[in-house]
Amino acid sequence: MPTLKPLAYALNVLTLTVTLGACSSQDVNSTQPNQTTLKLNSAPFWQQNNIQGSQAAWLADDAWLLASESQGLIVVEQNKQHSEVLKTGNFETLSVRTIGDNRFLVTSIDNERDLVAVFILTNSNGSWQLTEHAPIVAPQAKPEAVCLFNNHSTGSISAFVADARGLMRETLIYNLATEQTTNIAVREFAVVNEAAGCAVNDVSQQLFISEEELGIWQMNANAESSASKHPLSMVAPFGELASGIGPLTTSTDGSLWFTSSSNNTLYRYNPEQGIQQKWRVSGDLSIGSVVINNNATTAQAIIYDDESGAYRSSQLTLDPLTSTAKTNTTTAKTAHVYANVQTTPVAAFGDAADDPAIWVHPTDAAKSLIIGTDKRRGLMIYNLAGEQIQSLEVGRVNNVDVRQSSNINNPTHTLIAASNRSENSISLFTVDIQNNVHHLGSVATNLSEIYGLCMYSSKSGDYVFVNDKSGLYQQYKITNQQQQVSGKLVREFNLPSQPEGCSSDDKNGELFAGEEDAGIWFINAEPDAKQQPVLLQSIDGMLVDDVEGMEIYHGKDERLLVVSSQGDDSYVVYRINKGEHHPTLEFASKFNILANLNLGIDGVSETDGLTVTAKSLPGYPAGVLIVQDGYNRMPQQPQNFKVVDWRQVHSLIHGDAK
Repeated sequence: MPTLKPLAYALNVLTLTVTLGACSSQDVNSTQPNQTTLKLNSAPFWQQNNIQGSQAAWLADDAWLLASESQGLIVVEQNKQHSEVLKTGNFETLSVRTIGDNRFLVTSIDNERDLVAVFILTNSNGSWQLTEHAPIVAPQAKPEAVCLFNNHSTGSISAFVADARGLMRETLIYNLATEQTTNIAVREFAVVNEAAGCAVNDVSQQLFISEEELGIWQMNANAESSASKHPLSMVAPFGELASGIGPLTTSTDGSLWFTSSSNNTLYRYNPEQGIQQKWRVSGDLSIGSVVINNNATTAQAIIYDDESGAYRSSQLTLDPLTSTAKTNTTTAKTAHVYANVQTTPVAAFGDAADDPAIWVHPTDAAKSLIIGTDKRRGLMIYNLAGEQIQSLEVGRVNNVDVRQSSNINNPTHTLIAASNRSENSISLFTVDIQNNVHHLGSVATNLSEIYGLCMYSSKSGDYVFVNDKSGLYQQYKITNQQQQVSGKLVREFNLPSQPEGCSSDDKNGELFAGEEDAGIWFINAEPDAKQQPVLLQSIDGMLVDDVEGMEIYHGKDERLLVVSSQGDDSYVVYRINKGEHHPTLEFASKFNILANLNLGIDGVSETDGLTVTAKSLPGYPAGVLIVQDGYNRMPQQPQNFKVVDWRQVHSLIHGDAK
């Protein structure tokens, strides 16, 4: 229908206008206003006949791969004056990554089948061989652009495919560790209405998407991030680019390369600094794409000319780039662990799952329970395999904690507490002898907006600490008689600003509390303590705000405080040492949780709550770490919780396996 394209364009212009209104001029147009346009000559590359090409890709030495809508995929070795059709068909666009010596992963849009074809290309003793693997198929939508991303953190290569619906799908297609192709859906998100091309900078993990009449957008390529995009460089009047923006490509120096068909200009763009160089291509041409093979000072550009339907070659002299990126010399090296199990996702997308706790069965550890909050609905109960077995929809519960003690007067000696934001109350639960969790009742608070929570038990009683966003902490003593619960406010104290996560040591009478934008505090946990809170650890290069969930791991010979460093999607572990007047924290390790490709479990990001236990569980002799996952991928689903074998963390701290 001819009205769809103008309507889609108008909607995108409206979106762009709103986006630019929220950005500074430096964000949108950081180009150099007096950038000289250089003249660029080109010469025929390979052959001049009309092959209905679209995009090339450099392979190695003088070898290039060309896409043709009439002939297929063609390898050209320029110096040898050799060419060969490796795959006949109708192929458009190319994206290539090196996966070994003379081995390449290749993706291209197969127009005859409306899918993205995946190949492995090898060169053995001068002979090229192309092997096709499982394709990427978008449901009822023609693919418009494809680009590969080599995620060095996870050891995998994924393909981003933009389709006619205006959606981008990320699919994991190669495991570098096993050297095997795979086909695992990672996520799907909205991008642009009509993508002209895309490219990924593997080092900076940035994804770029071009629109022919609007310009270029940028977003984080890492799946463990939000799918928000922002304008990088726009077509006039929003920026200084000319219209007709084509496919994108990146080069080894971090430059982004693209062309404009309306003025036959080739652009070299630095995402930090804007346009670095631009060349006007001479002749009666209509350039549609470019690909680069460069060193520090020179580059060979292979340009596709829509006018003649031929690929052409140009030699470029490159200006040196000067990076403006700042480095943080205090940041600790981040190690990696992997989740072993994940729970059933919560019921709906959005910010829902928040905080986990664990109940360890007193006689049969295999029957232990993972307890997680869905802050839209209530308390979710999972077995150790991660399967949801109960749902207690008691309201918007935020944080949860568990105490198991012979002093607790019920059949399983268990008390579970959760902060209930629907009622500004403390919801209390227990576990019966059949392994079912029951709601016992609630304790009202006078907080204006209850938020974080943790429990504390000692000879003086069982307590719940709760806080609100003002920084106010309250301590309630809980009475549990004959399955009837009540609570009494016994103490208040304040942190300077918004807290949430906290954890107490029952044996030592200590409370550790996180102030989200400041660090970690200590205060005596007994209700009659007169001591004021003491700041033990400030935000720094290792602990990045927000400071979220925290819990104490009670090891055989040490106590460890595990803290969610939400600002950089990691976790910091501190040894808790005895001090003269109060405990001190000593940095022990920093790690993040990456995708476990073997088990098909995605990585973890933006963790709110976490819990740990040192108690032995089936398959986890040293206990577990359980964390909330802000972005649940592979495939894209609502949030959930991930379970990590503590032995992985132990080996990071002590350098051996426990």
